[in-house]
Order: sequence, then C-alpha cells, then structure tokens
Amino acid sequence: MDVAPQVRGGTLQNALETILQGQALLAALVPHGVLRLRSTTPKQTNTTQRWNVSLELGGGVSVPTRIEFSRRRGDLPASSGIPDAALLSRHRLLPFAAQFYDATQMAAQKIAALASPSRYAARDLFDLHHLLRTVCVTPAEIAPHVRPEQMAQAVEKIRLFTHRDFTGQVVPYLPDTLAAHYRDPDAFARLRDDVAEALTAVRP
Repeated sequence: MDVAPQVRGGTLQNALETILQGQALLAALVPHGVLRLRSTTPKQTNTTQRWNVSLELGGGVSVPTRIEFSRRRGDLPASSGIPDAALLSRHRLLPFAAQFYDATQMAAQKIAALASPSRYAARDLFDLHHLLRTVCVTPAEIAPHVRPEQMAQAVEKIRLFTHRDFTGQVVPYLPDTLAAHYRDPDAFARLRDDVAEALTAVRP
C-alpha cells in the first residue's frame, strides 16, 4: 500500500501496531478461525515499512502474510475499480472501490526494484513473472516506463537469484499447490530464465 510522504514513519508504526495488538482486529478474525496474531517489523525505513504477520489457527497451523507501506513518487498514474467478485466471495467481503496501479505500471516498478543495488527480493521476480505470464503484460509495453540501464540491471539481478532465495522469501507465502511446485529447483529455474529472456528480448 502507498502512504503519503508527509506521514511520519513513527506515526504509522505506532498506529498499525496498536491495531495489530488490539482486540478489535482479533475479534473480527476469530470467526474465520484465527486464534491469535503475531507480528514482527523486519523493515522500517524512510521509504518502506513492513510488518510480517502470522495468523495462528488451531492445531498449530499458522498462515504467514505481510503488510507493507511504500512512499513512492507522487506522479505515478493510478486507476480505480472494484476487486474481482470471486476474490470478494472467497474472503467474505462486500464490494468496495480501491485505487491501484495498472499492470504495466506495476511491472515497471518491479523492474526498477530489481535494478536497485540496495534491494535483493526474490518476490520481485515472482511478481514480475505473474505480470508477464498471467496478466500478459508485454516487455514492449513496459519498456517506455523504465530506463534501458534499469532493464539491463534487472536482468543481471534476476540471474543472481537462487532456489534457496526463492524458497526462503517466496514459497512460504504461496498457496500449497503452488508452493509444492516451486520447491522443485527446475521449476524455479524455468521461471527465472523465462523472465530474464523476456526482458533481454527488448534490451537495446
């Protein structure tokens, strides 16, 4: 989620941790089988604030998720719409409107993240693969929104990711069937190479 740059990190952190530790949120989740919440704050910087949250169910089962806020530059165009009906039904939610970045803008942001020398997140690779192969964004559509050197740097970063990176950073957050698929090193290698080749095809 994006947050306005003027919202101070400490203000946001205090507010969110009050919610996570409060009884109102837990009370809303109990009907869905959640017994308690546990959270950690692995990243709190001026640009990104992240919480890892474990939803603990009965029988020793826990579901990992995360909440992340980013302070992005303000000139990114946003669209608005209502989430897919199947998604709303699955989570028993009423329809609501939300702002979001379209697929091309999201892919461009993922490439910029991959190009950053200070970031090493295998989930950027997974997200980009999803945008390319499931949402069907084309590299040619993305190219005008990123600098050529960013495309090259992203490809270099992609080729550095290992199966160990992927199983540690991405697989725990995937549905069971998809997680089982990507525990196979060959499946990960195909994903990584597919994305690298797709981006290489549009490099000058």
